[in-house]
Amino acid sequence: MVKRIIILIIVVLTTLLFSILIPKVETNYDLTTYLPQDSETREGIEILEDEFGVHSLIEVQINNITVDEVIAVKSFLEEIDHIEQIIWLDDYVDLSVIPISLIDASLKDAFYKDQKALMQISIGLDAYDLEVESVISHIKDELEVYDYALRGEALMNIENRHIANQEVIKIMLLILPVVLIIMFVASKSWIEPILLLISIGVAVLLNLGTNIFLPNVSYITQTMALALQLALSLDYGLFLMHRFYEEKEMTDDLNQAIKTAYKRAFPSITASALTTIAGFLSLLFMSYKIGFDIGIVLSKGILLSYLSTLILLPILIYFFYPWIEKTMHKHFLSPFKSYIKHISKVKYIIVIVFIIITIGGMFLSSKTEYLYGNNTSFDENRPVMIDQKKISETFGDYQNLVILVPNNQIQNEINLVSDLSQYTDVSDVTSLVNVVDPNIPRSMLPEDLVSNFVGDQYTRILLKSSLTDENEVLYSFTESLNQTVGAYYDSYYIIGMAASTAEIKDLVTSDQLMITLLSILAIFVILCVTFKSILIPIILVLVIQSAIWFNLSILYIQDTQTIFIGYLVVMAIQLGATIDYAVLMTHRYIEKRKTSTIFDSMDFSFKKSFITISISAFVLACAGFVEGLFSNISAVKDIGFLLGKGALISYLFVLICLPALLMTLDKILVHVNKKKEKTLS
Repeated sequence: MVKRIIILIIVVLTTLLFSILIPKVETNYDLTTYLPQDSETREGIEILEDEFGVHSLIEVQINNITVDEVIAVKSFLEEIDHIEQIIWLDDYVDLSVIPISLIDASLKDAFYKDQKALMQISIGLDAYDLEVESVISHIKDELEVYDYALRGEALMNIENRHIANQEVIKIMLLILPVVLIIMFVASKSWIEPILLLISIGVAVLLNLGTNIFLPNVSYITQTMALALQLALSLDYGLFLMHRFYEEKEMTDDLNQAIKTAYKRAFPSITASALTTIAGFLSLLFMSYKIGFDIGIVLSKGILLSYLSTLILLPILIYFFYPWIEKTMHKHFLSPFKSYIKHISKVKYIIVIVFIIITIGGMFLSSKTEYLYGNNTSFDENRPVMIDQKKISETFGDYQNLVILVPNNQIQNEINLVSDLSQYTDVSDVTSLVNVVDPNIPRSMLPEDLVSNFVGDQYTRILLKSSLTDENEVLYSFTESLNQTVGAYYDSYYIIGMAASTAEIKDLVTSDQLMITLLSILAIFVILCVTFKSILIPIILVLVIQSAIWFNLSILYIQDTQTIFIGYLVVMAIQLGATIDYAVLMTHRYIEKRKTSTIFDSMDFSFKKSFITISISAFVLACAGFVEGLFSNISAVKDIGFLLGKGALISYLFVLICLPALLMTLDKILVHVNKKKEKTLS
């Protein structure tokens, strides 16, 4: 009793301590920081910042405004702190001398069209800097009397930050009631769900608080970690609680029932936790280090949930058992009585269909198309999207790229700019060689002008491309761009969405096979140790891997693209977490098979594991679908929908395919001597 109270006090104090630290954990919104140190994009960004300083560019469209008003607005916006430069039509043409009606239409329409002006504002801060938000707020204050719209990477980052800060609370408020309903329906006692949530809740708070030891956590990880930890680790408490009910029916001694339940549930809980952790730890080996970020946070969360289940939950059961007993009720969810009988009759057909589905799923899943960039998209009704649409309708949409080339080869620069201008997908190329006559010595040009384009070692070429969506055309454009620049320079850097997306694509696709093999191998070894068998782990991994392939095949059939990092995360979760269902059912089957027939063992295993598996699968599926339906972050939405479908598919594969496989392969799996087999039959 005293030991339990001491442990309880330690757990409460530790949880309070780390809960206080949660708000101090830094969130990272810049996914380029997860590129390897030797990444060309990362090196290019560092050189760009060293030679030309830190900048972020936003665009402001002002409607129903005259030329004179635009010039006036520009002058008072230039007074705002951190605004370095505002580019508009008057930077190209002396509007006091040349009437706007005489200006070439291609130039004029880029800045002034239909009584709408578009200004490009350069801010001397990184697009992810928190201070950018105050600069933009100041701009909005100055423009409050006008009808205006804003767009730019900084605006998207601010929106991302606001959404991510709201998402965790919103998602949990949506998921918790669903989880509680599922658990109340499937529990034996009204107090049972509360105890399980306390146990997992402590682990969740500890996980969020211990993130303080990391440099920062990506907004993607932060948004989904809490809900996923809850959904993924609920199994462990269910395993222990349901085993406790079984043991309590055999003895009136509460201590003995808890100890026996602990001992017998320990292998399943440990195997389940280790397989899930192994799935996440495989992400640590990704070259694109967001995998490390996601993997370390979620594997740490699972470990803490595992420890909380083994340390805290038995104590909670002990102290709250009188309440558990008083609030007992009938199961509202119960296994089908003749289910295994029906499965047994068609087990060979199920095995054949399973083999066909596995082969077909493996083939179709390889054809699924993925997105690799930071494809953050928001609801069309959000202000940032409304503004972006307004500007795009008048002035079009484009992406900015920066090309850095050595600054001592002017003729190569002239030829390169000429070649780039021929691209049909390039709307504008700006460099010192086409802003002023390249024959004029640079030492005779204004220093401010030269410093915009020429650094200590590199020259900056600014390029606008009409390609804004990630697709094969964008990949081909990036490859062609590299060939064109590479024809003139051995050393160069291309910086922008197109270049970084292409580099991320190369990185993560090269990691794919390694991550898959690592997670499968780690889980296989854990299961080999757990079951002291080689064939059983092969069957369990194959069942869940087949479910993963089937899940991805649906994307191909629906002709739907998904974010690749989402695929890797869901693969790790679906393999590492839903294999728990197969582990539990197989463990109960092997345990019972020592004293019973094939059919009786399978029937026993199904009835004893059905409720636990069902609760776990439904909770994980609900967590996924809630993330998918209600998140405003595209990566989290993709992960949510994939996970929701994946949990249900794994659940069905475990309930239908696994019993058929275990019964069909029983003679190979279970070594029973002939005399005992004859007696049992």
